[in-house]
Amino acid sequence: MPSKTFRAVAAGVVLIGVVVAAVIQIQSKDAPPTELAEPVPTTEPPEAPSRPTEATEPDFVYRVGLLAGVTTTNYWEYIGAEPTAWNAYVLGPTKPALYSIDPAANTLVPELAAGEADPTWDDEGWRVRIRLSDDLAWSDGVPVTADDVVYTFETVRRLDLGGGWADAYPDGIEEMVAESETELRIEFAARPGLGLWPYGLGLAPIMPAHVWAEQSEAVGSAAELYAFDDSDVSGGPLQIVTVRADRIEAVANPGYPGNSADGVVYMIFPDEDEAVSAVKTGAIDTILDPNGLSAGGASTLAGLDGVAIERSPANSVRYLGFNLTRDPMSRPEFRRSLALLLDRGAATETLAQEADTAYTMLSSANASWFDEEQAVAISSPYTRSLEDRVAEAVSGLQGAGYVWESPPTVVDGALTPGTGLTIEGRPPAPLTILTPGDEYDPARPDYTSRIEATLETLGFDVRPVVTDFDTVVDLAFSEDSAGARQYDMYVLGWTLGNPVLPDYHRWLFATGAAANSTGYSAPDFDADLALYQEATAPEAAREALWGMEQAVARDLPYLVLYHPEIVEAYRSDRVGFGEHGVLGGIQGRLGGLEDLSPQS
Repeated sequence: MPSKTFRAVAAGVVLIGVVVAAVIQIQSKDAPPTELAEPVPTTEPPEAPSRPTEATEPDFVYRVGLLAGVTTTNYWEYIGAEPTAWNAYVLGPTKPALYSIDPAANTLVPELAAGEADPTWDDEGWRVRIRLSDDLAWSDGVPVTADDVVYTFETVRRLDLGGGWADAYPDGIEEMVAESETELRIEFAARPGLGLWPYGLGLAPIMPAHVWAEQSEAVGSAAELYAFDDSDVSGGPLQIVTVRADRIEAVANPGYPGNSADGVVYMIFPDEDEAVSAVKTGAIDTILDPNGLSAGGASTLAGLDGVAIERSPANSVRYLGFNLTRDPMSRPEFRRSLALLLDRGAATETLAQEADTAYTMLSSANASWFDEEQAVAISSPYTRSLEDRVAEAVSGLQGAGYVWESPPTVVDGALTPGTGLTIEGRPPAPLTILTPGDEYDPARPDYTSRIEATLETLGFDVRPVVTDFDTVVDLAFSEDSAGARQYDMYVLGWTLGNPVLPDYHRWLFATGAAANSTGYSAPDFDADLALYQEATAPEAAREALWGMEQAVARDLPYLVLYHPEIVEAYRSDRVGFGEHGVLGGIQGRLGGLEDLSPQS
């Protein structure tokens, strides 16, 4: 079933922990939590929110737990400057787009648009003419029209809005014209690639002109627009009616067809333990968290009557990042030898048992884009016998000036460490690996220990630095006063944004890209990226995407480790879902609002 809320994450530039606007979400506990009041008691279900214009209470209230509150109620600011997961969960369901994403089929489906529309060319240039549906209305009853789309585009351009707005309405659009309330014309500077139309602009949020035009036209900067905190209206499934530090209430927008919940209460908890307790007692129906449930939380809820555990492939990857500007990480032979000697399959099986071993950034769970033949070709060097892998690793390092008194070798099927390593006549300096600690994700420090042990078999002195998540991010994604990167290696993870048209390569690996933390630059990668961005057919885009995957696997700015699953729980005695096990899980659909159903 199509999910507008799933679209909000895809197009809404959720990048958490790093000050970069991208359609990518870093795996974190996110933005700083808001100051919380005492949480509401978890022994009784929360009250249903009341509709502002009706005397009756909603019949079915969906009760959701969050581990942090919103940092803004201004949708402009959310997309432009505050793209946290918590803001996405609450604000995402309040605005429409031309299209939404069907999470099961991983395709676009019409939302405001009445159907598909292909670019056409005439002597005046490239354009799209698209007819809009007339059955979508803002929560105050005003129809959503082409004027709203044009207003949003023109406001983004006039105020030079950055962050996700710049990505949603990019420079390739020359003009938008409302030819009538239900007819929109979009003029492009050149033939638009798929990333511009329909997968970019088609998913761009639309704002209500009748609510915002007077205020936005009176200001001259993004900061002034973001400072407004007046009441807004919804063109999506939900209208927010109350925001408190411990509780946010929303009701269904009567102008959005097909709502399955009459209201939603978001209850904010200080930690997972209290949220899990609320699920256990029946006070809430589920928890939304970009990381899903911890092993302990899932264990607490497993087997309880009326509680279902949902396991889904996460749209994400865990990886080891290399500082390509510092020796020996800058040497391809060093990175290749670690990739060859680290048994990623065994490590994943032991440390992240429900995850899939990763050899490519793209997960096999994204079936629309995954190419099994290409993936096998990339993984094959790392799945050979240990003897073959050790022989290649040692040979490559020796060619790069590595000398051992006794090189690493395989004895009786086991890897024997090398001794007396020197590199161009000098012993190697100690190396560090930054990683978040156990309280964040136990698999990461454990996996870091595996990496440490593998490098020590080569003769390196490796010192893991286990610290908090924010410190890892600060060091990995910033430079010192001299412009130098401040780490050797680090372990983090990315959520990979819009699965319908993956766009993470551009943000993570393009030369000079904002989230390119490694210093990676490769002409053939950039050439394939250009082809990908220019592609007007899925086949051409897929070929270019796998060209980029091959370059990253060859050059190893990242050593990808595993594709995790996301574990979630919900009260199956109160709610059910039409989709199960889809990429990103329930939280990836911002609560599954459009495939949600009450259970008696």
